[in-house]
Amino acid sequence: MNGSINERISSASHRPNTAARVELLSVHARDLLNVRRLQGRLNARQTAALLNCNETDIPVLVNRGLLTPLGNPPPNSTKYFSPAEILDLAGDPERMGAICNALYRHWQDKNAAKTKGPQRRAVRAQGNDAGHQGK
Repeated sequence: MNGSINERISSASHRPNTAARVELLSVHARDLLNVRRLQGRLNARQTAALLNCNETDIPVLVNRGLLTPLGNPPPNSTKYFSPAEILDLAGDPERMGAICNALYRHWQDKNAAKTKGPQRRAVRAQGNDAGHQGK
């Protein structure tokens, strides 16, 4: 068909002197976004790619009620999501704002617990030492 054009494009991409390209999306996310039709259900990784968040954020969103998995999965099973619902969610600025706020709050609470954790342990240790000294 256009063999010469395809050859020029493929040979141009293999030039050794060209600058390295910066990849803004993972290969998995890019492949998912380039499909013509999404499959019937999305796993957490695919859902995260469509919502532009981390895969580890999906359980947080499920726990907060912002994402609803398909069916009634047990707590420790793989969750699948409806592509139509995820695309509707991604297109709604108010709901995406709620997702961002929930994730901000989750990580803020988690980081605050990390910084307070050693202080709490030190207070407990001091309290336990005082209790043992009196005995």
